[in-house]
Amino acid sequence: MKRYLLFIALLGLGFGACKKEEAAKPSIETIKIAGHEYPKDSTFTVFSKYSGLPLEGLKFLQDEEVFIYNDYLKVLPSDYLILKK
Repeated sequence: MKRYLLFIALLGLGFGACKKEEAAKPSIETIKIAGHEYPKDSTFTVFSKYSGLPLEGLKFLQDEEVFIYNDYLKVLPSDYLILKK
């Protein structure tokens, strides 16, 4: 009987010592505006809503930190978004 208890205890200890796999978190694409990172999807949605520009032609130029519509109209994010200070 002691052998079975010892075997079960060692078996439980063996399974308990295994390294658990961490669930992979989905990476959220972000854009950086004035030193703060914002989620890209929701920022584009809010910008589109308040500026009246459709999402289809909207892009963000990270090096200049401006939104661009149809490759010619540049709009500053601060004109239509409330940003962290």
